[in-house]
Formats: sequence, C-alpha cells, structure tokens
Amino acid sequence: MRYLIKSLSIILLLVLSSSFRVKYPNITHTISIKIENIRNTKGTMQLQLYQSQKAFAAETPYKTIRISKENVSDNTLYYKIKGLAQNTYGVALLDDENNNKEMDYGLFFPAEGFGFSDYYHTGWSKPTFHDFKFFLKKDKTVRMKVRYM
Repeated sequence: MRYLIKSLSIILLLVLSSSFRVKYPNITHTISIKIENIRNTKGTMQLQLYQSQKAFAAETPYKTIRISKENVSDNTLYYKIKGLAQNTYGVALLDDENNNKEMDYGLFFPAEGFGFSDYYHTGWSKPTFHDFKFFLKKDKTVRMKVRYM
C-alpha cells in the first residue's frame, strides 16, 4: 500500500508540474518597408538591419538583404522582412547603383542614395542608431525616403 501511495504521489506531482509549464510558440514578426524617392533602376537596394548603436557604429549588421530594383514603380519599392523575433531594430538603406556592396563617395559627399527606417536624415554627419531604431513587438510598416546628395 505504501508503494502504491508513493507511486501515485510521484505521478500526481509530475502531472501537476507539467501543467504549470507554459509553452510559448516561436512568435515572429514582419517589417513591411516602403522605399520612396528612388532615382533610377540601376543596381540594387541594400538593406541592413541593426540591433544596437555599437553594431551600427561598427557597420556590422544583424542581417543584410539585397533587393532587385526591377519592381520599382513611381520611384517606390516595397519589401517585407519576415521571421523577426521581438527586439529592437533599425533599418539602414544603400541605393547601390553600381552593385559593389558599399557606399561610393564623390568629392566629399555620398554619390549614392541612403535612408533610414522612419527617419529622413538631413545632417552632414552619420546619424545615430537612436534616430531610426524601433521596438518590434508586432508586425510593423516603416517608410524609408532615399536621400541623394
């Protein structure tokens, strides 16, 4: 009898402990991007996803995505980044017109376009991550207006 009570107690304990475990599904989100003010269809758009000021300053993105410009219509292009976990992100953009995967410069200024998530940079120096970051807790749409100098 003692063995039966002990066995039942263990089984009951296991059942109760397993019922308190919360199983969270692997929830991911999507960033829908509207890129505006694209001056031509040469080259590709390069999106870089950052998660911190340190990574942005070091130019080490969490993710880099190259997008064909073949679907540009009315100087606008749409793209979705899917499967992102809840976190802080910022999206930087390079209009890489010659496909060399880096910003080209003229005499002093960038020769190719650039942009940032929900932030139009008008300064002469590089913005900070704080200027264009956001916290992704649900699907989000961001607007990026390409600036050419």
